[in-house]
Amino acid sequence: MTSWNSWLKGLVLPGAALAIAIAVLPVASAQEEKPKSRKERAAEAAAESAAPQADYSKEFRKLAAPVQAAVNEKRWADVLAALPELEAIPTPTLDDQKAIATWRLQATQGVGDLDAFAAAIESFLAKGYAEPENVGAMHRQLAAHYSAKKDTAKTLENFQKFVDATPDVEADEYETLGRLYLQANQFPEACQSLGKAIDLARTRDAKPKEMWFQLRDRCFIEMKDDASRLANLEELVGEYPDKEYYGRIVALYQAQSKDDRIVMLNAYRVAANDPAGGLATVGAYLNYADTALVAGSPGEAQRGLERGMKDGVVPNAGTNQQLVTQAKAAVAADKKTLPGEFAAAAKNPKGEVDVKVGLGFFSTGDYAQAVEAIRRGIAKGGVTRLDDANLLLGAALVELGKKDEARAAFEAAKAAAPAGSHLGRIAELWLARIARVDTAPAAG
Repeated sequence: MTSWNSWLKGLVLPGAALAIAIAVLPVASAQEEKPKSRKERAAEAAAESAAPQADYSKEFRKLAAPVQAAVNEKRWADVLAALPELEAIPTPTLDDQKAIATWRLQATQGVGDLDAFAAAIESFLAKGYAEPENVGAMHRQLAAHYSAKKDTAKTLENFQKFVDATPDVEADEYETLGRLYLQANQFPEACQSLGKAIDLARTRDAKPKEMWFQLRDRCFIEMKDDASRLANLEELVGEYPDKEYYGRIVALYQAQSKDDRIVMLNAYRVAANDPAGGLATVGAYLNYADTALVAGSPGEAQRGLERGMKDGVVPNAGTNQQLVTQAKAAVAADKKTLPGEFAAAAKNPKGEVDVKVGLGFFSTGDYAQAVEAIRRGIAKGGVTRLDDANLLLGAALVELGKKDEARAAFEAAKAAAPAGSHLGRIAELWLARIARVDTAPAAG
């Protein structure tokens, strides 16, 4: 995970200083310029008549010319030395005050006095002198200043104001805001900001960063919001398949469904079937094997354990090897009986029988026969769990490389599942996997 120090550097603007985009005030210069042509003088007169005239007091005009000259020559110490006299003018106009504040900004930045510069920015903003297009940049500069001083509260306050004042905020800037809220233990706000980063990236046809989902996961853990955490993890594994993410999802399904066998068999299956996924712990693979054996799918138990061994998660020794051996023996026995069961199921009016035979064929790895049996059962009717049957059908079609037909089966499973149910969510995981494969860049 990226360190806090590295992303905090992103608060600092290029050059670590704010380029004040404020016009130098149009007061008389102490130095005479070269004579202008009649045409130039006419153009300047027309421009001045069209522009609003600044309202400077007589006292200010009297003192301002040498200060403006010092500004033009970047003699910042002289500018700072002259400001107290200007600030002592008894009844300054608003334009007088804005001019003085502008010069203080420029001078404190020029001499490199960061604390004074920050104070000048804050005063400038508080008095409403900043043009709208400068407000966001000034707050971002303050956020960088307070970040360097390790003042978390003021860093967050100013970065939020930067985001609020900036119409074209980038997704990475929402990430920074989310991290600042995380640092301040303001988890709902952190989740909201990270969600905006994800949504913005998608609106721009960009892939959201894996880190954004990871940070949201941390937020939802802190908030004890398992429902939102699960939805975030499902999005995450759809974009970035990984056994750790699948493991967290499976654990949440297990807790929420109270270890429902149908839910868990489907959950383990989608995780272990994903070449980029898998399960994260020995316990999860052993639970998969146990669930599959009880459900009458010893081939899944065998394949799951072998996948875990191949990935280095399940030790290839002792009782684990015994389980594989037992599963292989059960698969061999099923291969002998399944043809007769398939023929008998054809005569049974209940489609549920065909689906169970289809699970047997799926277990033995005869995916074409599995598809035939399951489809026959669904067509007959009388299937207890159409969502479960269609998930099994889709999984068999995935094994056969028939993505379009698999997609249709998973859509049917989602339609048959109650709204928000775990099997409907598992259908979405399969659909995300298919979509991910479809959009993967070509090799070469």
